[in-house]
Amino acid sequence: MPYWVVPGKPGTESDLTLAGVADRTLGDSHRWQELFELNKGRTQPDGLVLTDPAQPIRAGWVFILPEGATSGEIRIGPPPTAAPPANQRPDPPSDDQQPATPSAGQQAGAPSAGQPQQAATAGAQPAAVQGGGGTRVLGLPPLVAMLLGVGVLLVAAAALAPLLLRRRRTATVAPPPPSAPPGSRAVLDRAMRQLATQAGHAQVYAALIGADRVSLRLAPALPEAPPPWQARERGAIWDAPSWQLDQGGEGRSGLPLLATVGTVGGELAVVNLGRAPGIVALTGDEASALRVAGAILDDISRDPAAASVAITVVGPPPQLWPHADRIRVTADAREVLPSGDSPADGLRDHLVLVTATLPPSELERLGALAALSGNTAAVLVVGEAPNAAWRFESGPDGSLDVGVLGLDLDRPTPRGRRTLVTRG
Repeated sequence: MPYWVVPGKPGTESDLTLAGVADRTLGDSHRWQELFELNKGRTQPDGLVLTDPAQPIRAGWVFILPEGATSGEIRIGPPPTAAPPANQRPDPPSDDQQPATPSAGQQAGAPSAGQPQQAATAGAQPAAVQGGGGTRVLGLPPLVAMLLGVGVLLVAAAALAPLLLRRRRTATVAPPPPSAPPGSRAVLDRAMRQLATQAGHAQVYAALIGADRVSLRLAPALPEAPPPWQARERGAIWDAPSWQLDQGGEGRSGLPLLATVGTVGGELAVVNLGRAPGIVALTGDEASALRVAGAILDDISRDPAAASVAITVVGPPPQLWPHADRIRVTADAREVLPSGDSPADGLRDHLVLVTATLPPSELERLGALAALSGNTAAVLVVGEAPNAAWRFESGPDGSLDVGVLGLDLDRPTPRGRRTLVTRG
C-alpha cells in the first residue's frame, strides 16, 4: 500500500495544505478530495484524526495514497499506526526476566540484591519488643496496638472517601464539544448565520477564513458594520475575529451556493456563486477546468446548507461527482429551461453545470435565469460563454485565476507549497 509521511518535527503544524499534499504526491492539487476520502477518520500517529479538509496538517501524519502517486518520497507497505494509549498496561515479563530465587548459601528470609528490603518500607510491620511483661508492640500490649491501628485505618478511609467520589464524578462528566477548527468552513457557516441576524441586507460574494479571523467581501459596499464586524475599504470588506463570532448559531446561513476555490495567503477562499449576475465561465485548460467543476459539485453537494439545491449537469459529467444521488445528468438544456417565455420562476435553488456545447440562445436564457434567481441559482459553463458575468481561468499546473473577484489565489508549486499569483 503506498503511503506518504508529512515531513517535519512530529507534532508540529505543517505549512502544507491538503491540496498541497495532493500536488506533492499526485502531481495535481485538485485531487485533494481523493486524499481526504482515503484518510478521513484514520487515527494518526499523534492520536489526532482528519475530519475536515481545511483542518491544519501536522508533521508526522501518514497519508494513504491512491494508485498512480508520483513522488519519490512515497513508501510502500503497511502504514504506521497510532501509538498505543498512555494507560495501556505493559506486557508481562518473559521467562528470563522472572525474579531470581535465592541461592543455597543465601538465608531463606533475606531479600535478593534486586529486591527492596521490606523492613525498611513505610508499611513494614511494627517491631516486636521483648520485655519483662511479655511481648509488646511499640511499648503497648498487642491488643491495644491492634485496636489503635484499626482506628487509624478507619479515620483515613473516611477522609479519602469524599475525595475519591468527587474524582469519580469528575471523570464521568463529558467534555464540552470541540469548537470548529480554525480556518474551516464551519467557522464561515457560523459567521453567515450571525450576519443574517445582524445585517441581512449585506450581499456577500466572497470570503476568506483564516486561523483567527473571517473576512467578507461585499457588493455593494456597506460602510456601517455591526459588531464584532469592522468595515474597511469603505465598507467593501468586513472583518471579524473568529473568537467573537456566536458559538451557538442555529438555522441556515441563506447562502447555499458557497464553493471553496483555493487559498489566499494560506487563508481558505470561498466564493458565493449565487451572487454571479449571470453565467460563471470556467475557461483555460479544459482538463483543469473540468476538475474545478467537479470539485465545485462535490463541495456544494456535501454542504448541509445546500440540501435543497437541485444539481443538474448538461452534458458529460466530470469525473469527481461522488454524490450521484444528488446530481441529475441530461443531454438537453431544455429540461432545465422553463417552458414559458417568462423566466420569473425559473432556476430557483438550482445549480446547473454545462459541459456540452449549447447554442448561444440557450446560454443567454440560462444566464438571464441565473441573474433573476435572487441569489438562489448559479450556472457554470466549462469553456467560453460570450455572455459570462464571471470568468475563472484554469491553468494546466492546477492554478485558478478568479481575478474578476479581486482575489489573488495562491498558486500550487511542484513541492506542494503555495505562492501568490502575480498579474501584470
